[in-house]
Amino acid sequence: MSTIKTNAIQTVAGKTILQSSGSILQVVQYGYSSVYENSSQNTEYDMPGVLGDGTASINPINASSRILFSSVMHCGQEDTWRGNFFKTFYKIGAGSWTQFNGGFAQINYVASANGLMNSVTTEFLLSSLNTLSTVYFKITQIGHANGGYLHLNQNNTTNSTSANNTVSTTSTITLKEIVA
Repeated sequence: MSTIKTNAIQTVAGKTILQSSGSILQVVQYGYSSVYENSSQNTEYDMPGVLGDGTASINPINASSRILFSSVMHCGQEDTWRGNFFKTFYKIGAGSWTQFNGGFAQINYVASANGLMNSVTTEFLLSSLNTLSTVYFKITQIGHANGGYLHLNQNNTTNSTSANNTVSTTSTITLKEIVA
């Protein structure tokens, strides 16, 4: 039997398309586009749908790979300020949830029901999972006292407080497996 060993794959033109470290092996993206409103303040809740139900997952191909977690939350607005804090968690297989990344936050203010939406992002590289088991992810949200209402994906092109997603935004979790 023959064995071919290489540390990179290149096109005929010399462009490197896969190398032994830093290459993306797979990408999985999950999205939630419905308007979700949570008026609870100073209490932690799981995000709606695939963002918070723990089904966002990736199955590593290589046990020594790193997982790049990225997320975008589209936070809408209604008359006054809003402040929301998001926490990120992962678990391996049937294990327990572990918080990582310290979380991320958004604050926005508008003095009427104008159509403001603030997109907030985070990205974090998990580098020492060492597993071939499925890795699951979820996000939770805590609204700040006296202004922590969450209007996820709410946006209006008119002066309205209606729960619309007029421009069809989608809040997302993106997972990338990267060769270590």
